[in-house]
Amino acid sequence: MKKNAFIILLFITAALFISGCQTTITVHNASKKDITQMVKDYIGMHGYTLTYSNDTTGSYHVDMGSVYVAGTSSTTKSSSVIVQPSNKDSGQPMTAYEQTSWNTVNNPSRYAQASAAVSISQKDSDVVIFIDTNDAGGTSLNDIKDYIQSFGYKMD
Repeated sequence: MKKNAFIILLFITAALFISGCQTTITVHNASKKDITQMVKDYIGMHGYTLTYSNDTTGSYHVDMGSVYVAGTSSTTKSSSVIVQPSNKDSGQPMTAYEQTSWNTVNNPSRYAQASAAVSISQKDSDVVIFIDTNDAGGTSLNDIKDYIQSFGYKMD
């Protein structure tokens, strides 16, 4: 039973790392205009490309280039044993039937295009930044928080 729980935990962990990442950052006492410029500077400094930009709505698409995604392979085994106790009247021995099934999933190594959708909006005196990356992008833009904090802003 412990082995099955470990396998399930492993699959959940892998799913979290494989799937994209959504991050929400709140910058306190800031203006949308200033934070938008910082985000654009950050994108340019890291060699990323803005493929869509709408300053009015605060919507942006960031192309982060091709990244290598390592291949994964996982196998699960399940077995079931059916035991029929012996019949005391007939003297027949106990019989058992075993069934084993294997399930293997293979995702080969590949290059994938990393991208992110970024939304910047003003909420009262705060600015909210929502970053949604695809599978290949992962947590690539999460260090933008450190970049903005380096300018003295307080954030959540």
